Amino acid sequence: MLLWAYVSYTLLGLAYSMVNIPYGSLAGAMTQVSSERAKLAGARTIGAVTVGSLLGIFIAPRMVHGVDLQPLFTTMTLIFVVIGAALYLFTALSTRERVVREVPKVSFKQSLATLKGNKPLLMLCVSSFLFLTGQLAVGTVQIYYFRDVLHALPLYAALSIVNIVLTFGMGSVLSLIVRKLGKKKTYVYSGLVMVAGGLIVFFAPANVVPLAFVGVVITQFGILMINMLVWALEADTVEYGEWKTHVRTEGITYALFSFTRKTGQAVGGALAAYALAWGGYAAGAGVQTAEATLGIRAGAGLLPAAFGLLAIAVMLAYPLTDARHKDIVAEITARRAAKSASAPVDGDYAADDHGAGDPSRQDLPTAVPSPKDML
Repeated sequence: MLLWAYVSYTLLGLAYSMVNIPYGSLAGAMTQVSSERAKLAGARTIGAVTVGSLLGIFIAPRMVHGVDLQPLFTTMTLIFVVIGAALYLFTALSTRERVVREVPKVSFKQSLATLKGNKPLLMLCVSSFLFLTGQLAVGTVQIYYFRDVLHALPLYAALSIVNIVLTFGMGSVLSLIVRKLGKKKTYVYSGLVMVAGGLIVFFAPANVVPLAFVGVVITQFGILMINMLVWALEADTVEYGEWKTHVRTEGITYALFSFTRKTGQAVGGALAAYALAWGGYAAGAGVQTAEATLGIRAGAGLLPAAFGLLAIAVMLAYPLTDARHKDIVAEITARRAAKSASAPVDGDYAADDHGAGDPSRQDLPTAVPSPKDML
């Protein structure tokens, strides 16, 4: 059974990556408008947070010692299989890749070349790695913070409800915020919110539960906002790579970005576990030592604040502003139009062996590119 668990879980992860990478690349292939990409990024975050929060509200309370969880896990898995497959098929059949590519078939060498010269993508990957490290530190120890520091475990379910409200609220206004501030500034400001919340969580006295809970909510606000935004930022780096190399590669761009995020998740979870071990956390103990609660506080507040600051520092040097991205898209569009206008079409005898340059061949029609060819 253990071998079955390892193999099936590994295959699930592989299948998920094979679906998620082209799915995540769709934002860059469907539209080049920043506000529309922000809506797409918000939609995927709303779905993820909503389902995760519902599991925290309705499923997590049932996972207690001594209860046979197998029927629950089997039922939930079958539900997700049916609904997930239906939604994936709907996405595959209803979406359209509307962005034109100059090179329809991209070689592996060309793909690597687009990554090598894509400075905004590399900087976004570094910043996201740092941000995800802080976020996963929070996610790993948050339940310990509510239970062992604040002694208010029911607030964990309440936070799930707050997450749903925040996600839907931010999803409805994200495109407006991006239109006013731009994606880079929105990222930086959201990171500062995350840092402020983390500091409140770390320094709030355990007996002042409302203040600590406000700190957690503020931290979640900054985290959710950045999580909505990064997918639109990643899509913008596709245009930068195309502008530099004349080759458009949504897939490998997203793959590198996704790999970096997963690495940050792994590091963040590990650092949170180290924080618990450093404090001497004792599993099953009714009361933790002062050192153990300090380790929990560090994982829930200090780590996200520190790595949030590092992520902001990298993002401040991020060169691809919305204005610059708009200019790049316009230049790419003009380049495509010029290439289409100069391409030979049927009936063009200018450079073949059918009497090119022969003034006596006046009976041949002059080839003019059609409006479709121009586009």
